[in-house]
Amino acid sequence: MEDIQSVLNEYGLRAEYIEPVSSKVWKVYTDHGVFALKKLEASRNARFTEQMIMLEEKGYRHFVPVYRNRGGEFLTGAGAEVCYLMPWLALEREEERDQKHEYLFKEIALLHQKTEKELGMRREDILRHYQRTKSEWEAQKRKYEEMVSRAETEWYMSPFQLQAAMYYRETISAVDFALSRLDEWQEAIKDKESSRIVLNHGQLSVRHFLYNDMGTGYFTNFEKTGYAPPANDLIVFYTRMFKTNPVMCTDCVNWFYTYHNVYPLQEEEIRLFLSYMAYPGAVFSVLDRYQTEKRIGEQEACTRLLKAYWQMKNAEPLVMNILETEENRKLQEETESPSS
Repeated sequence: MEDIQSVLNEYGLRAEYIEPVSSKVWKVYTDHGVFALKKLEASRNARFTEQMIMLEEKGYRHFVPVYRNRGGEFLTGAGAEVCYLMPWLALEREEERDQKHEYLFKEIALLHQKTEKELGMRREDILRHYQRTKSEWEAQKRKYEEMVSRAETEWYMSPFQLQAAMYYRETISAVDFALSRLDEWQEAIKDKESSRIVLNHGQLSVRHFLYNDMGTGYFTNFEKTGYAPPANDLIVFYTRMFKTNPVMCTDCVNWFYTYHNVYPLQEEEIRLFLSYMAYPGAVFSVLDRYQTEKRIGEQEACTRLLKAYWQMKNAEPLVMNILETEENRKLQEETESPSS
């Protein structure tokens, strides 16, 4: 942004020092304190401030506020760009990772609790979504099977083909697991006439959870907020977290149940969450791109496939632990039931 001071003039502020934080965020030291000035990307929701007003009206205030300019608007034009101003809060807090994540999951549960709405459903819509998703996943499974079968008939496998064959059984097992949970979701929800939707943050991450001087946490970056099933925020968080080298996240299950204890997910919501978390979509994306994009070299393709495989394996302990916990809970409830 060329002239930050011209933007600050709209807020009655004078810059004393400007520190670039990223390509779209500036830390601005002014005569009235320290602020964060952020550029709004064209692809983001320019009406996200309306969601913040709604949250405040519902009594939820743990988010970083956006200041109005002299014209009473939340967004300020800067040439061809648009930006907004917030107080500067710190990203880090002196505490263990598990504590930080527990705080985050409690707060997103409270946000979901405050914004819950009932959405009417028709049986044919549920069935259509179920059949479409199942058909897509089974088609990906068949394509993978065909690819490996063709590779095994060749006298020489390329490095990528060999790697794909090595991951085949585990990937197909993950698909079958995801399909089973999808079947359970459809069975649990088919007779319901409504489902819950909540305001999802859309980019749930510890990087979007900031702290004031007192150590109180606040959500920021609401540019992708929107109403959706509550588990969507959790899927976004875990999917992003698992896009890394092999990790053993012993706390991940605890974070899920930190959320669940504040805002309990319903049975069908848990089944769908497990289904989407288990489905190895990243692996299939790499397989598709390898067959359609001729410019990708073997080394790059193998690297992408390895990372997608790691993502699938990173999610596995979370999924299996939650499934086991829920199955044990159901068994205990049935055992303790008076009619048993």
